[in-house]
Amino acid sequence: MYPTLKEGDLIIYKPFKNFDNELSEGLLVVVTHPLRKKTLIVKRISKIYSETIEILGDNESRSIDSRQFGQIHTNQLQGIVETIIPLQT
Repeated sequence: MYPTLKEGDLIIYKPFKNFDNELSEGLLVVVTHPLRKKTLIVKRISKIYSETIEILGDNESRSIDSRQFGQIHTNQLQGIVETIIPLQT
């Protein structure tokens, strides 16, 4: 998610409880990786459909996202990013 997130940054997210009215395009979300079920990823919502969303990374040339694995079901959403705490160097 570079440049929005850098390695070592911390995020605080609000657990997602299927409140569709909270979702909007451009929102940063934490989702379960569709191919690696024990891995969480942070992506930006690009498009919202009835029960699925399209998610994209901010670094288009390096991101693994809906362009590779397609839309994800909203039940894969784990949370909505509320705060990014930059790594202090």
